Amino acid sequence: MRIIDEYQPVERSAEPRSNSEVIIALQSLLEDRLGGFAYDLMPDEFDTNLPVGGIAGLTTRGPGATPRPCVFVRADLPSDLRADLWGFCTALAVCACDGTVRLDDGGLTLVGIERRPVTTEGPALLGAILMRRLGRDPGDCDFPVYLELSEIPA
Repeated sequence: MRIIDEYQPVERSAEPRSNSEVIIALQSLLEDRLGGFAYDLMPDEFDTNLPVGGIAGLTTRGPGATPRPCVFVRADLPSDLRADLWGFCTALAVCACDGTVRLDDGGLTLVGIERRPVTTEGPALLGAILMRRLGRDPGDCDFPVYLELSEIPA
């Protein structure tokens, strides 16, 4: 949470928000507040046969620049799954900035689409907290993380 605390805190929503409103708020957090990158992956930009819903990690805006969070989430998934993936992937990317999660050599990680209940501290819990703070009750919003394509179940 340190990187979020360095910037303006995420304001608590007084009323419930739709999935699309929460996704837009998370994209704004990543881009406007954290200087990162948020992008919806269109079906022609990704192998939709893979059970992967998103990509999270770090990016820089130039040589020697401070790494910032980047998140890509598939746009062809149901909106409730997309919202939970945006929350988890945003939290995973923020944790990557803090150095508390492992990434591949390119600074990225793949996120599966199989939902699991949140049972421990880490990106899933942070994602659930972000979702609730933005006005949405999160579902089971822990997802498997893969560092290599070979780890993804067939």
